[in-house]
Amino acid sequence: MEENMFILQKEDGGEQQCRVVFTFDSDDHSYVLFSLVGDEDAGISALRYELDENGEMADFSDIETDEEWAMVEEVMNTVLAEFGTDQANYFTILNEEDEEIMCQILHRFDNAGKSYLFYAILEDDEPQLEEVFASAYIAGDNGEVADLLPIETDEEWAMVEDVLNSLAQN
Repeated sequence: MEENMFILQKEDGGEQQCRVVFTFDSDDHSYVLFSLVGDEDAGISALRYELDENGEMADFSDIETDEEWAMVEEVMNTVLAEFGTDQANYFTILNEEDEEIMCQILHRFDNAGKSYLFYAILEDDEPQLEEVFASAYIAGDNGEVADLLPIETDEEWAMVEDVLNSLAQN
């Protein structure tokens, strides 16, 4: 999983890297809720966007009317209420149809200098515990999952299974 980022051109001609928090569509426009990389204390901002010929976010523009801001704020408040400060315990992956699937982290652990996690897919805001997945991962600056990595060796899988079994006994 690659973290979803984009670059904004600043007024002074510089560039600002941004981290996507959430995207959504209305009848008229597509919107992105985002944070500024390196200035996460600035909070979450929102812009309109369009997709370019490669399916990437482009042509960012400001939200224009009070009604539009009210709609965006309602979505933003819903997202924050849903994930709030616990956002680092959720991430998205892409399924075979390139649709985002929300996942919840069930447990994190480190072994031999590598980070691992167990996670489940969310359906109706509940983790589906019938199928728990395991992966190594790289953490972002705020503890979020920046990238999933494969578990590569039989020894690594055995260690992960031992951790899962010890959790199941508790």
